[in-house]
Amino acid sequence: MERRLSAGCTSLDGLLGGGFGLGKVSLIYGEASTGKTTLALMVTARYLRSAPNGRAFYVDADRKLSTNRMTQILGDESELLERLLVWRPDSFSEQTEIIERLTSFPSINSAHIVVDSITGLYRFEAGDAERTFKANKSLNRQLGFLSEIAKASRSYVLLTGQVHGVPESETPQAEMVAQRLLRYWSDVILRLEMTPRAGIRQAVLEKPKTSDNICRFMLSDRGIEEAGSEW
Repeated sequence: MERRLSAGCTSLDGLLGGGFGLGKVSLIYGEASTGKTTLALMVTARYLRSAPNGRAFYVDADRKLSTNRMTQILGDESELLERLLVWRPDSFSEQTEIIERLTSFPSINSAHIVVDSITGLYRFEAGDAERTFKANKSLNRQLGFLSEIAKASRSYVLLTGQVHGVPESETPQAEMVAQRLLRYWSDVILRLEMTPRAGIRQAVLEKPKTSDNICRFMLSDRGIEEAGSEW
């Protein structure tokens, strides 16, 4: 049976077939404030609890990782933060260097790796055709490396991704940044969306395709919770 890492929410776990798969690259993307970082922290906390000797590696490219928020989610288990290693790259090239150094850690086997977000610094590198080509080449290198780590080291790899507006669209639309590369390399793609109700978010499983691919959850001080029967 494939090992799964729980998201800490029954409805999300059901959507994901039990949780995020070991040896896979999983992508969470969506607009700002949809809960991407909160979900990434929630899954990281679940990993630290379930793997007493495991290490979690967190590349905080968007500078959104809050020690207070992580302590909220962990509750009285804040000592688990001792096994959380955090990097905050200042550039996209530094992000590449950090990702490629991950294999130098003996504890990388069966580890948990988060890049939040994989495209945050990428957006500063892209521009004209030449700059975008170079940025795509670097992003492809990072994604290929993370995919290899996931498979070879039997690790969980969780990425978050951003969206941008679609120019010249008749109605307001948003699409994933660098979607061609991210869709190619990601084994699992989960899109998070706002809903009319405050604190309630919708998750849509885009990959793999399933017939029942939508659920809703609630953001709270403790992280992610069930949305309630009315949703």
